[in-house]
Amino acid sequence: MNKLITRRNLLALLALPAGCSLQPLAPLQVRPGNLQTPMRPVRPPTMGQSWTYRLLNFYNGNLLDTLKEEISAVGPSITVQRHSANTGPLADEIHTRWGQVQQDPSWDLLQIYETPMPLWLEPLQTGASLSVDTHYTTGASSFRYWIQARIQVMGRETVELPIGSFQTIRIEKLIRQTHYDSSRLFLVRRETLWLAPEIGRWVVRETDGTYRRSGRKFDEGREDHFRWELTAWA
Repeated sequence: MNKLITRRNLLALLALPAGCSLQPLAPLQVRPGNLQTPMRPVRPPTMGQSWTYRLLNFYNGNLLDTLKEEISAVGPSITVQRHSANTGPLADEIHTRWGQVQQDPSWDLLQIYETPMPLWLEPLQTGASLSVDTHYTTGASSFRYWIQARIQVMGRETVELPIGSFQTIRIEKLIRQTHYDSSRLFLVRRETLWLAPEIGRWVVRETDGTYRRSGRKFDEGREDHFRWELTAWA
C-alpha cells in the first residue's frame, strides 16, 4: 500500500500550482486526562465489534483511505478483518490474545512475529515499559528478519475528535528492525497509539520511520508519515 500512496502523493505534488505550499496535518487535539476518574478496563473482544478509521497523510493532511476493521473470529486466536474503501479486502490482523499481535498488516509489508508484539501493556500504568526482541517473516517467504521494539505507557490523555471525546492512554513504541529491502539500513520506526479502553482499540494512531540508504553515507530516507483517526465504532 505504501508504494501506491507514495506514487499518488508525488503526482499530487507535481500538480500543485507554483507558489502553493504544503499544509501539514493539524495537531491532534489532546489535553491531560482526568486522573480522578478510574480508567475502564480494555473492552474484551467479541464477534462483530468494529472500528472505522480515516487514514491521513501527515505531511499535507490529505485523506488517503477509509479503513474498516471488524472482529471476525474469537478463540483460540482473535482475528480482525480489515477492508479498504480504495482497494477492498486487506490482510487480517491476528492476536494470540487481545492486544498481543501475531500477524501485523499495518506496515508496508505483512509482519508475522515469532513472539507476539504487544499493542498495549498490562497493567496500563504510566511509566510501564517493555522491550521485545524477536524475528518476523513477511508471509511471502520463510526468511527471518530481526525486529526490536521498546513499548512505554506515557500517561492518560483526553483526545477530541469530530465523533466525540475519549479518555485514552498514550502508548509510544520505538522500533528497530531489518527490512526486506536490503538497501534500507538502520531502519527506525516510531508508533504512537491513543488507546481508548472503552472501545477496546485506539482512537488515533500515528506512524513514521527513517533509514539510511545502502552505499549513500549521508542519504537519509523517510517512510510515509500516517495518522489514523476513528470515525465510527460499534
